[in-house]
Amino acid sequence: MLKPVLKGVAEQANLDPKLVEDICVGNCLQTGAGHMTGRIGSILAGYPVETSSFAVNRLCSSGLQAVMNIANSIRNRQIDIGIGAGVENMSTFDMNNQLDPNLVSPMTFEHPIA
Repeated sequence: MLKPVLKGVAEQANLDPKLVEDICVGNCLQTGAGHMTGRIGSILAGYPVETSSFAVNRLCSSGLQAVMNIANSIRNRQIDIGIGAGVENMSTFDMNNQLDPNLVSPMTFEHPIA
């Protein structure tokens, strides 16, 4: 899903992928903190391995957070060109089986909000 989007961004912007310094991809509940999806998508879309990438997972609005992270990096002059994107995969994961309750502090279950 991500490959054609990242490829289309470069084509529509008439942008050489080599100029993109960073790509941030928001995701939800993907394994390995979601970095693999963004990294593989960017490489398959023709961005060089030198283009750094990272992932964010907010469980809601991760793609918007990714765009904000890149916008702030540009505003702060850390990078000149970057891409913020999002890939939804939450529906393929079971949130109830993400955590082993035996590994959680008993205080968590005793707290009325936690």
